[in-house]
Amino acid sequence: MKAIEISQQKEVIQAITEHVKTSAVYCFGSNDTAYSSNRKVYSDYGMQKEHLHLYLLVFVSETIENASNDISDKIKTKTQGALTATILLHHVQSLKRLGQDQQFFFWQIMQNAELLFQDINNPPYLNISETPTRSLKLTSNYVANRSNIAITIWDLVYNDDDASNSYELKMFALHQIVEQTCLSLIRSFTGYTPSHFAMEHLFSLCEYFSSITADFFPRQTKEDRAMFSLLKQQSHVLRFAKPNDVDYLYYQLMEERCGKFRKQADILIQDQLDRLEKAEKEEPEKIK
Repeated sequence: MKAIEISQQKEVIQAITEHVKTSAVYCFGSNDTAYSSNRKVYSDYGMQKEHLHLYLLVFVSETIENASNDISDKIKTKTQGALTATILLHHVQSLKRLGQDQQFFFWQIMQNAELLFQDINNPPYLNISETPTRSLKLTSNYVANRSNIAITIWDLVYNDDDASNSYELKMFALHQIVEQTCLSLIRSFTGYTPSHFAMEHLFSLCEYFSSITADFFPRQTKEDRAMFSLLKQQSHVLRFAKPNDVDYLYYQLMEERCGKFRKQADILIQDQLDRLEKAEKEEPEKIK
């Protein structure tokens, strides 16, 4: 992982600690990209700028609504867009009641990631007697439940020939199918179960270990972003929707993308479950 410049690190820590009572901040990954400057006043308009996206696990001792999004916005603002972040924010008390896979995920980060900040008076503490391991059974059950929900939604909406089913309703169904698929990807590859479900957040977590969401749902062009805006809408938009507010061509393209995404994700997830099964079988042999 690329080292963060000390001045930027200070700005990142300030954005977090000034917003919420923070116990510790771990940086467990980063992505280097480039972006075009959109400044219209200065002479470097259109110039390619380096951009670093951070993955941060933040333990806090208080709960503030929408803190993850607010902190992400502050980091982007403080660094003038040079840094952005995916924030996994958890209360320190949650470490006392973790499931096996979540325990494994946190332990890996707390042991191996870069510690950017720690409150010496209230550090996070994972009370375990032995090294956590992944649970193939729990992961497989979780994935099976997510898959069952996605298949059920698809069958209810997309195998129904009722012409009265609006594109708005179908678009929300696509949202749920993609969300459930992302949750399966994240759990199978990392052991982590998200507590924040915005589509941008889930896509970013998937991009920590795979390019699948970026491949099927690019957000580079104006049209890409318009398509993504339709997909990420929450269910409350249905309260005010009018019949066929969604353009048919946009919907048709999105349905095709979502179908292909789910099929490719199923392949990746099964391959990962096979790797976990192999590792589980090999572990007793190593002990012997």
